[in-house]
Amino acid sequence: MDLKSTAMLDAALSNALQLRWVQSMPSQLLFQYDWVQDARFQAKIEYCHDFFLLKISTGLGGITEKLWCRVSKDCLSRVEKLTKTTLIWVILHETSHFDLGHFKLATCFRLAQRASLIEPIDALQCDVPAFAPLCLELQADHEASELLLGIYSIDAWKELCEKVLAISGTMMLIELEDVKNGAEGRTHPKAATRIFQLLGHLSEMPLIRAQLNQDASLIPHEEELQAFAHEVTIPCFFDAIQLAQAAGAVSIANDLGSPENFFKDLEIAKLGDPSRYVELKTEGAREWAKLWPCNEALKPILGGHFKT
Repeated sequence: MDLKSTAMLDAALSNALQLRWVQSMPSQLLFQYDWVQDARFQAKIEYCHDFFLLKISTGLGGITEKLWCRVSKDCLSRVEKLTKTTLIWVILHETSHFDLGHFKLATCFRLAQRASLIEPIDALQCDVPAFAPLCLELQADHEASELLLGIYSIDAWKELCEKVLAISGTMMLIELEDVKNGAEGRTHPKAATRIFQLLGHLSEMPLIRAQLNQDASLIPHEEELQAFAHEVTIPCFFDAIQLAQAAGAVSIANDLGSPENFFKDLEIAKLGDPSRYVELKTEGAREWAKLWPCNEALKPILGGHFKT
């Protein structure tokens, strides 16, 4: 057994569970875990009658570590931190399938392989039920990213950039693995789509407290909002472009598009007006818009946590 990888997974699991506890996630999640000696990039969570089983390959940590070694120029402390952050996000992503009620529609979710939905998917009242698996993955992405990024603080901008980098890298590795698997039909969104959603959430973080409390006085000053955009949101986009190049994923960089088009697309998405989605220019934003009707149709079907 790869002791280094299992130790990293143990530490990541402990941190992920702590994040769930601190942010009051459901206590009903009873699961066992299994770190599998396997060089491949694999993770899944499945329902086993009266508990959930989380399985992650030791290779997931190793493959991730290689990416961060290329990006971090052998700064071992940074490589270790980014690898651990990646593993925490993966665990949060997989357990989020439970939190969001996804096990009403499937018995197993895999990080980078096809997963079959069960009968209730036929109840979807929309024209694009085939998009449902991609929507479930985007929902789990958002939940996991919210948990990992935490509450906005002006003192945590640098740490926020590193967390977003780790999440973006994971999304790219998932797409590269999907391509390698060569499965017919995608059950995971494009990495660019996932990053588009991630940076959309990131850009809104300074406003979330005011939105939740419906109190405009909690909105930071304009100078702080501008500084956040220039020191966090925009650099995180360029980090993603450089990361795609380092990972040998030119197609992902192309899907992200130019900074001008990407951030214009973000502004259109924030308006929440579907009639303007025809104006979207980047591939990630276009896929996000294509999935939007299905995602809305899923909400009343999922409606809460999984019940045995």
